Amino acid sequence: MKFQGSRRTIGLLAVVAALGLTACGSDDDEPTATTGNDGAVTTTAGAGSADAEAAVADALKTTGIEFPQPDEAFDPGTGKVAVISCGQAGLNCKLGSDDVREAAKAMGWTASPVFDGEFAPAKQAGYVQQAIREGYDAIVLVSIDANSIKAALDAAKAKDIPVACVMCTNAGFDGVVDVTTNGVTDGEAIANWIAADSGGKAKILAYDDKSFPIVAERLKAMKARLAEVCAECSIDDATIPTTDLQKPGPPTWTAALAKYPQGAVDYVMSPYDPFAIPFSKTAEQRGRTDLKIGGYDASPDFVAMIKKGDGPAAVTTAAPFPYASWGAMDQVARIKAGKEPWKSDGLPVALVTKENADAFDEAYLSPEDFDFKSLFAGLWGKD
Repeated sequence: MKFQGSRRTIGLLAVVAALGLTACGSDDDEPTATTGNDGAVTTTAGAGSADAEAAVADALKTTGIEFPQPDEAFDPGTGKVAVISCGQAGLNCKLGSDDVREAAKAMGWTASPVFDGEFAPAKQAGYVQQAIREGYDAIVLVSIDANSIKAALDAAKAKDIPVACVMCTNAGFDGVVDVTTNGVTDGEAIANWIAADSGGKAKILAYDDKSFPIVAERLKAMKARLAEVCAECSIDDATIPTTDLQKPGPPTWTAALAKYPQGAVDYVMSPYDPFAIPFSKTAEQRGRTDLKIGGYDASPDFVAMIKKGDGPAAVTTAAPFPYASWGAMDQVARIKAGKEPWKSDGLPVALVTKENADAFDEAYLSPEDFDFKSLFAGLWGKD
């Protein structure tokens, strides 16, 4: 069963935004986590592996997925929305921005050309200021850290310009509505998969990329869930810079392969798929058949590697980017019309493994039994 969407598959570019069977113990056991050398965290959980297996089965589904959604129709009127991408060199940043523009057109609003933030907060902030000067009625950010452009967003708030952010983690930031998985759903899904796949015993190397706050949220959620469901899991923390994407190896990863010889690690979680791809290729070239490598965001190239099933590429998550983009457009227009925003920071994800990879042709989750475009059109009086 294929997911909806007729997008042309876009080749993976340099960066993205920006994703057990044998546990022992009584029901009274409390999960714990301890930190060892090099920041390693070891978890000891009570009963929970059965919960992980059930959660994995649910996350592998490609239909029947529940989405938080607005339930009040309103008249969005007309307006101008500024669309600011984290960086058009990133697959999900580009696709997410295109979807916002499509949603604006369906709503009857006029969208700006996509403003390319180029992964530079100064440039992103400049576009927010430009939107204010040029009299835009709303702003939609795509995978941008609000705190990194706080002054510009404060200026937008002072002008009563509503701002929404697609796939962001700006919890507590006043003046920005996130339409996102928040990283929590993604991290928990990966934790459940590791627990079920390993039988509750795994040695994990997990990477952060400090450039994207959602990566840290994924890691936090993954660790918290592993503490509940993985009886014998150890986690070594590592950090990799975004700039490593432009280098062969990448260097941080080749150093890790030397540090962790055969058998020292079972599972490697990259911060997102553009790193998972070179991680998997380099590991395979070096004969590291002991590793299972995962990522986030269902980049088409990594999904293709998972489909093959004969290398270390093992798992990723697919997030509902198109829905998030349409939801962000709904939020800013809703606020502009004087309506209350809806809770949109707990969007679902799907696990992508060899078992269901054939269902994912694109870099997003969009179940064919959920016509979200018709849903929003109806809410906007455009059906």
